[in-house]
Parts: sequence; C-alpha cells; structure tokens
Amino acid sequence: YALRIVRATRDFNGLSHGASPRASIALARAARVQAMFEGRDFVTPDDIQQVARPVLRHRIQLSADAEIEGQTPETALARLLDQVEAPRQ
Repeated sequence: YALRIVRATRDFNGLSHGASPRASIALARAARVQAMFEGRDFVTPDDIQQVARPVLRHRIQLSADAEIEGQTPETALARLLDQVEAPRQ
C-alpha cells in the first residue's frame, strides 16, 4: 500500500515531481512506529494513512497550475490518498 501511494505521486495530476523510492521506505518505517505507539506489532492501512501526509508533503512538488489554483501539498496529498484504494483483507 505504501508503495502504491508513492508510485501514485509520480503520475498524479497537480504534481510536477512525485516522491522518490526512498519515500516509500520512510513511509513504511513511520507506519511501523505509528503501530508501535498504538501497542501493535503489525501495520494497518490506517497507520500508513496517518503518517502519509507528514512523510510525503516535503517530498513532492506541486505543478505551477496547481499552485495558481491555490492548492497546497496537503490538499494534493489528501486527494491522492482518497484515490489510492487501501487494502481491506
């Protein structure tokens, strides 16, 4: 799921530069820490969603059109997370 999110940043409308492969590593590590804080030894898609914005917001760049429209990295990531389907099983 983390990898799908990072890959989606590279083709997402409104972003001129997506996150690098190292971003998926950082996202997975942060999600493991989030799970640990909640007393679990496993990561859920919700853990990844909770840490995705702080981990990725400085690793993406908005396109000029998105900036002119008043979008922020936060709003772009919120739209992206809504579009990438979380695994439910």
